[in-house]
Amino acid sequence: MRWFLLDASVALRVVLGRSPAAATWIDSVNGDPDQGLIASRLLKTEITRVLRREGLPVSMRDELLDYVQLIPISDAVLAQAEAIVPHIKSLDAIHLASLIHTGIDATVATHDATMAHVAQLLGYPVLDPVAGG
Repeated sequence: MRWFLLDASVALRVVLGRSPAAATWIDSVNGDPDQGLIASRLLKTEITRVLRREGLPVSMRDELLDYVQLIPISDAVLAQAEAIVPHIKSLDAIHLASLIHTGIDATVATHDATMAHVAQLLGYPVLDPVAGG
């Protein structure tokens, strides 16, 4: 199974309809039984907050998250986020720590340059579906 960690920089563009390329990529991953999407449980909160800020229905998040396996945030995940040495924003560190905690060898799907850089430093391959791969 090939797994992709879905970052908020990609997910939010899809939910808000701002990246047809990323939406097409997500559809292709979900249509392939040998591929799957995972994300930190944090992603649900991030999408919810943006939808509330924009005055959009929170139910829009489920159109995406129904196809994503969410990784619970535990004290161990938070401790792992604190242990990441290269500088990265706290929420991004939690996303990466969620992946590290699972032990899954996934590709990080992100449109954020810092997230991509740190993910690569941690040994994860990176894909930018917003930019078309």
